[in-house]
Amino acid sequence: MVWPRRFLLRLQALFLRNRSAQRLDDEMQFHLDQQIAENLAAGMSPKEARYAAMRTFGNSTFLKEETRKEWGWVWLEQIGQDLRYGTRTLAKSPGFTAVAVLTLALGIGATTSMFTILDGIVLKPLQYPDASRIVAINTHWTDSGAEIPLTTGGDLQDLRGADAFEAFSYYNGGEMGVQLSRGAIYGGVFVVDPYFFRVFAVPPIAGRTFAADDAGHSAVVSTGFARDNFGSASAALGQTLRIENRAYEIVGVMPPMFQFPRQAQVWAAISPIPFNRNRGGFNFHSVAKLAPGLSVKNADAQLAGLGNRLAAKFPDSNRNRVFTARPLQDQLAAPVRSTLLLLMGAVGLLLLVACANVANLMLARATSRVREIAMRAVLGAGRWRIVAQLLSESMVLALGAAILGIGIATWGTNALLVIGARFVPAPLLSRIQFDWRVLVFTVIVSLLISILFGVAPLRQACRVDLQRALKQSAGSMLLGGGHSRLRNSLVIAQIALSLTLAISAGLLIRTLVALQRSQLGYRTEGILVAYADAPARTLPEALDAGRIFDDLFLRLRRLPGVISSAGAMGLPAGEYNSDGSFAIEGRQSFLDAKGQPVPGDLSHLPHAGFRLASPQYFATMGIPLLRGRDFNDSDLYDRPFVAIVSESLARQNFQNEDPVGHRIQCGLDSPNWMTIVGVVGDVRQTSPAAQPGPEIYMPLRQHPFVANEEEVVIRAAGDPKTLIPPAQKTIHNLDPEIAMKFTTMSELVSDSIGTQRFRTALASIFAVLAVLLALSGMYAVMSYVTAQRTAELGLRSALGAQQSNLVLLVLRGAAGMGGIGIAIGVLLSVATGRLLSSMLFGVRNLDPVTYALVVAVIVPVILLASAIPAFRASLVDPVTALRSE
Repeated sequence: MVWPRRFLLRLQALFLRNRSAQRLDDEMQFHLDQQIAENLAAGMSPKEARYAAMRTFGNSTFLKEETRKEWGWVWLEQIGQDLRYGTRTLAKSPGFTAVAVLTLALGIGATTSMFTILDGIVLKPLQYPDASRIVAINTHWTDSGAEIPLTTGGDLQDLRGADAFEAFSYYNGGEMGVQLSRGAIYGGVFVVDPYFFRVFAVPPIAGRTFAADDAGHSAVVSTGFARDNFGSASAALGQTLRIENRAYEIVGVMPPMFQFPRQAQVWAAISPIPFNRNRGGFNFHSVAKLAPGLSVKNADAQLAGLGNRLAAKFPDSNRNRVFTARPLQDQLAAPVRSTLLLLMGAVGLLLLVACANVANLMLARATSRVREIAMRAVLGAGRWRIVAQLLSESMVLALGAAILGIGIATWGTNALLVIGARFVPAPLLSRIQFDWRVLVFTVIVSLLISILFGVAPLRQACRVDLQRALKQSAGSMLLGGGHSRLRNSLVIAQIALSLTLAISAGLLIRTLVALQRSQLGYRTEGILVAYADAPARTLPEALDAGRIFDDLFLRLRRLPGVISSAGAMGLPAGEYNSDGSFAIEGRQSFLDAKGQPVPGDLSHLPHAGFRLASPQYFATMGIPLLRGRDFNDSDLYDRPFVAIVSESLARQNFQNEDPVGHRIQCGLDSPNWMTIVGVVGDVRQTSPAAQPGPEIYMPLRQHPFVANEEEVVIRAAGDPKTLIPPAQKTIHNLDPEIAMKFTTMSELVSDSIGTQRFRTALASIFAVLAVLLALSGMYAVMSYVTAQRTAELGLRSALGAQQSNLVLLVLRGAAGMGGIGIAIGVLLSVATGRLLSSMLFGVRNLDPVTYALVVAVIVPVILLASAIPAFRASLVDPVTALRSE
């Protein structure tokens, strides 16, 4: 039982160290007094008795140290002493401390902020029970490697019965109109099968989720939807809403944390059997929960087997097609993962530049402390004791920087959330928060950088020549020849890293400029867009909705300031998109009169985007009509079907023929053959970065089932936003049940390149900060170098050297460091440019213009940062400079 007692005593000594020290002092004083009393009794005088007792007792300080060693935890006490001493030492140099802390805080704050975003989106698991078992089901083509997050209605039925899943569900939807008793609103509406919430296993905060017999008449809403429209979650239960003229009773309200799919506010139950069960239309998203104990890899193997069986059974539609399970978190993060990793790398480079800058400051400061270090060594301090002392100062700086950096990170994270909210999926966005994971990351980063910028002065401190250091004056102390080489190396590293960031940012900036200057093929200025949804479920209701929209276009054209108005389904950069295969009469045919695929190999059918448009749409949007005619008012549902194709489709499929007069067939919603009546110019459909491709435009009135949700485009003579109030009033007066929301074409196009703008803005900010830190490092080093060479410059001046010659002498060294740093930075940029290649548009990753512009900007600034201290040193009076030595 000796060791437990000893451990308890040591633990007591740790937490009651001051009391133990006082007791030790009292005990030693007691023994000293006893010895003095014995000496006095022996006849010594008081003075002799005291001196004799002290000689007998020995060195009290040594005895105290030996006793403390027995208590244990000496290393912890020494760390505390070093930290207190380091804090006092740094407090004596407030200028140096402030610059070092601020520099590091910028690096730590930026790094922590980016890690917070990366952690919430990529690393942190979703907030659903058994989130690791929730997967998205994709369709994968084995011959091309292509993969899409969609499945066909026919494949869904086979996937549902797979043994790999404990629960399976499909869904579809987006923003559309919802009719309430108080009016129509526009919101995120998704139709889901009754098993949807079984996949996520998230309980509602009020009511219940779907039962098997809820299809077609029950809905679940979000907390926000219930609160905004009914006052509270409980008040929403039992209320009725209508979607596409079908009534749904609200049976449950989901908690705020449940936000899947993105922007979902209403989940309406539909039949587990999809309405479209062909195997050619990819119309559905699907999610599943894996069976207990089944890995994603094993699930993929089972799904691949299922895909191969379906390919053998349905060779015309399923050839070379299998299914893959992707963790839902990975699927949601995929669109932004590369951007976040790029920015994390950029902020890591910024942190390295900050560390190099502070290391240089520490080296310069260490020069003035050579005598102090030598004196401590002479008095008995070992090498590791000196190293611990210097390292503790680095830790104090890092701790102060971490505290300030956390504040910067909090502000930066909030700013990033505001900017990134447009393109980060809501289920991931809600998980971004400053929690213990981020705090641990910040602490680890702070400890690592304290070592990084503390290594340089530590390395040089261990090489101090004691005799030389004690003989030198305070103004001429040196840390040795390696000091200047290390200092210069740090400056070169700063220049190289900052140049790499600047070139990367330059490539992204040129990409953004190219996107903004891209020839879109349509007009963006002066176009107001109204998303309008007229409820319709049956064919007569859909035909009535078409007539209402035609009337709306006429009324809008009469408004003051309106040049023209039209409608579309599939506006460029808009929310609606559809595409698929099509056939040309006499060459292919893939749909029978009932809309079912005909036998034969359909894998080589041409592919195109499917768009709907009203008369005057192309003129309103500024899309040129190259051949044939526009749609007109006679292109109705009961008339022969017609279509207009894009220039790309005509060039790829008709080559030397005139496509006008040919008939085509597509699988949008009807098997009817459509006569091509015109050819229009190409457009960049999804964003300015998209290449123009084949498009088929069809009249809105001939496809009523998908044309009751329209994008109404209004061309204005002035600011299009001034038309919102009169347009809103016009729509409401025509039919109060039409839900609507407004935007502009300029905003749609701008939002479509939001990801590019986000990463360009952040990369540019990081690059500017890195360049500023590198330049401040260059300025500090050149100021130090010229101060050390004051006597030399004074002597050269006394011997007749011109001021310009002295400045050039100093700049020669700066130019050497700058040249090496730029050369290394260019090489690093070549390597990093390959990582950026997939994110560039209109510019190559080895673009010489960008490289030349960045170098042309940075070189003069580097020379200026070096010239200022050089010019100041050249003005020193030679007599004063020589006398100081």
